[in-house]
Formats: sequence, structure tokens, C-alpha cells
Amino acid sequence: MKKVLSVLLAVLVLACAASLPALAADDGLMEKLQGSYIELFPEFAREEYHDYWLECIGAYVDDGDAADMFYTLLTQTCMGELKGEEAIQAYADTPEVQFDCFFENGLAVLTVEGDTISGTDADGEELFRHDYAFAEDVPITYMGEVLEGMVMHVYKTEDGDAGDFTYFGFTDDTPDETQHIEFRYGPSLEDMSGYTEGLYAYWLAAGIPEGYDDGLIRDCIKLFVDENMAEEAEAAAEVIEISTPEELAAINENLSASYVLTADIDLGGEAWTPIGTYAPSGESPEEQEIPDLSLAFTGSFDGGGHTISNLVIDEPESMAMGLFGCAANADIRNFTLENASVDGMLMSADVVGYAFCTTVADVYLWDGHVTAHPCEMSDEGMFGGIVGAGMMSLITDCSAEAEIILPDGTANAGVVGGGLEMTSVVNCVSSGSVTAGDGCYGLGGVSGCGFGAEEFTGCRAEDVSITAGDDCYWIGGITGYAGGFEDETAGVPVTVLTDCTVKNVTVVTGEDADGVDDIVGAGFYSDEAAELMGAPFDQPTVFELVNCGVEE
Repeated sequence: MKKVLSVLLAVLVLACAASLPALAADDGLMEKLQGSYIELFPEFAREEYHDYWLECIGAYVDDGDAADMFYTLLTQTCMGELKGEEAIQAYADTPEVQFDCFFENGLAVLTVEGDTISGTDADGEELFRHDYAFAEDVPITYMGEVLEGMVMHVYKTEDGDAGDFTYFGFTDDTPDETQHIEFRYGPSLEDMSGYTEGLYAYWLAAGIPEGYDDGLIRDCIKLFVDENMAEEAEAAAEVIEISTPEELAAINENLSASYVLTADIDLGGEAWTPIGTYAPSGESPEEQEIPDLSLAFTGSFDGGGHTISNLVIDEPESMAMGLFGCAANADIRNFTLENASVDGMLMSADVVGYAFCTTVADVYLWDGHVTAHPCEMSDEGMFGGIVGAGMMSLITDCSAEAEIILPDGTANAGVVGGGLEMTSVVNCVSSGSVTAGDGCYGLGGVSGCGFGAEEFTGCRAEDVSITAGDDCYWIGGITGYAGGFEDETAGVPVTVLTDCTVKNVTVVTGEDADGVDDIVGAGFYSDEAAELMGAPFDQPTVFELVNCGVEE
């Protein structure tokens, strides 16, 4: 999977903007804007265009789950609900940035006719109608910086009762060039051009001609996707060669690039700072799962078949620990990690602590060690040799020989992967041990869990010992628990395990163990989820076994 997403763009909110030359007052901008416009982004998000979005995104992404995620992010980034001081404060407290691209002040339809601009509300009642004349061009500022060559063309009415519609500022987008327009309006000229400061911060209305045809909005969607993703794809095409520990560490200075390892690297047991860090993109449960893309590794790493050895991380109070701490929309493959030791809290592994919409392929771990440390959130756990936590990712053709150690009350641990959600595991082999204290759950020879994973195919656990204390549950030779629901509207697919085998896997538990099996310990069920969401979450998840078994 290539790194393709840059949601924030160069100016983020200039969603579909082409780099057009600035128009002077006498270049006929008003003439180019003649017509009536409705809000663009609600039209973008119509279900009938969903597949076309995916088709356009598919030019940059070869993974269906990632394409769906990009569709959500690309559309929702410009569908914020805050502007001005409220937005400034909100985005100072969270790494998530959204722009409000809706029409404000009750405006539903904007009409430009000659030198007259008018507007109606959702009921068709006219809100204003005034004649406007060019006032001046003002430079556009973003994060306090003036954007070179970009201006807001401001028009003013002399009518004294115009209020919020006294000034209109238009960017260089016109339907002829970009299939849409972008504009602001307000009672004063001050702050008209400040995109991240002032009265209109984080607001730039985006409109599409009323009565648009199918071809026009498709052209606009394609332009939007291309301009948001092409720059990142171009950057990904440039491959940076690395051959020393210093160059490997320097990936943190450019997390979106493509890298290839050209020599074996010995880290010498020195304290390692993971490549990419985790911070949530927002405060909601869904946003907690999406990492801040500016902090995660979002590029590609090809190990070239080389070996990285003697990794040491001792951060018992830090989350997302590993050679790669947090990887999002990334591709990591083709190397061996040997003699690795990681101590961490939540989402930790020798190779990748947290893999979000990421492919991890052809990675071999020998003599791996992961020690989990308790914290207030320790019951979520997520510890593994290759991947600690995986969300909408793929782990394929990997091998892990590792020991995973968990304290009391910790969960989701396996030799290959720990807590895997919507993450498939294909052709992976494990050997080693998982040792857990009391009150632990989700322990497996390959993975701790596979909730909502589409498939576990061709996986093998051989010479694995799982030792658990009292009151532990959901323990399996391949995975501790897995599955989804036959009701497709739940969005959690049934997990199919095909051609998975266990050989010489031993499980030793203390008192009151529950949900222990050779292949999958159990389906997932939670009283809390059942009460909160109802059916089908009021029953254990479903999984299927196809040609799976125990070898003598």
C-alpha cells in the first residue's frame, strides 16, 4: 500500500483549487461566476458518487479498506461545523483540523447575475440582493504565513443594510476551470483572507452550480482526489537509501517518504526512539483509532532482505512502542529483525506498535521479546511480536519467534499480532511463548484477537507455549478470539480461518479458565457492547473454520 494521503494539503481548505494565476479587477471574474450555486460538499457525499470516489482514489491506493478510509477522510475534512474563535480554540486543543465549507447565515443558494449578488434560504425566501463592485485583492494567510501567489478577490456593496453580506471574497476557482467556486462573505473587510485566524477562521464556503450535471461533479471529484493525493504519490515515488543506524533513525525527520535498506544495521543495544508516534486524531472513540497522520510513519519501508539487530526499547510508561511506533497508510516489508527487546505500555511490539491501514509483509522476527507494563488502560493491552495493535491492516508472509509477557489484567497478546481489528493475517508462522498473569484474556499462538478480521489464511503456530494465570479466558492456538456478524449492516465481517494449523502448542491455565480451544478460543461478546448497541452485538461474534486442525 502506497502512502497517498495528505488531508491537510498545502492549504487544506483549498479543496479543489487549481493553481491559477491571480485575477485582476478587470479580468472579468464576476462574469466568470455568473449563475446560481448550492453547497458542494453535501453533493460530494451523496451515496451515488461513492463508487466513483473509490475509482478515483484507486489510482493511488491498491487496497479497498484504505480507499474507503480515504474517501471518509477526504470528504469529512471539509465538512466541519466550527469557524472563527471557536474553531481556533478547538483546533488548538486537538490535532484534528476540519474546515467548514458550508454556506453560513441561512444562505442556501447564491446567485451572481451581472454585478448583482443575491441569496435565498432553504425555503426559497430571498435573504439579500445588492450590486457589488471590486474593492481590492488581499493576500491569503494560513497558520500566520502569507501564501505566495494566492489572493482573495474582495467585492463590496455600498448598500448600508447589507450586514453579513456587505463583502464577498472569491478565490480563483471558477466553474470553467475547477467545476466549483470558493468564497467568503461578512460585514467587514478585516480578516477576510485569514484562513486560520480572525472572524472567519476555518471557514471557506464551497459551491457547485445549481442543477449541475453528472459529468461536472465527477470532474470535480476527480480534481479533488488528484490534487489531494498526487503530491504524496509523487513524493512516495522517490526512494531514499539508508544503510546506517543514524539514517534509520532519521526517518523520523521525514515520515512520509519511501525508504530502502541497503545494508544490515546493528543498533548495538542503544535506546531506540520508535519511527512514528501515536496521537489520536480527535476525541471521539472513532477518532481515537485514527492516528494523527502528521506524527505517524506514513511512507514505505523496504528492508531489501537485510537484517536489523539488537533493538532495545525500555519505555514502560509509553504506548505504541516498536521499531516503528505508529504506522498509518504505510507499507513495511522485506527484512529480518533479530534480538529485539521492547518494554512498553499498550500497543507495543518488536516491529510495529500500532499499524493503521498498513501492510506488513515478509518480515521475520527472531529472538523477539515484548514485556507489557500495567496502566489504567491495561485491559486493552495489544502486544505482539510483529504488530501490537492492528486496525484495518494486513499482516502477510511474516514469521515470528518471540516471547510475550503480560502482567495481571492485560489482554490481546500473540506471538505475531496482539489486538487485531479488521486486520487479516495471511501465511504467517509463529513459535515462542505467551505468558500472562491473572485476569487476562485474548491470548493466542498467532494473535491475541482477530475481531472483525476477514481472514486468517495459511497461518501456523508451532512450538508455542501459552501460560495463563487464574480467571483468564479466550485462549486459542491460532487466536484467542475472532469473528464478526452475518448481518452485514453491523460492519463487522465474519472471520474465516482457512488452512490454519497448530503443532506442539501447549496451553496451561490457572483456575476458572474459560473459552480455550485448539484454533480459536471463542467469539467476542461484551455485556457493555450488548447494552450499548443491541443486536447483533448481543451475541458472540461468528467465525468459520475451513480445513483447520492440529498436527501430530
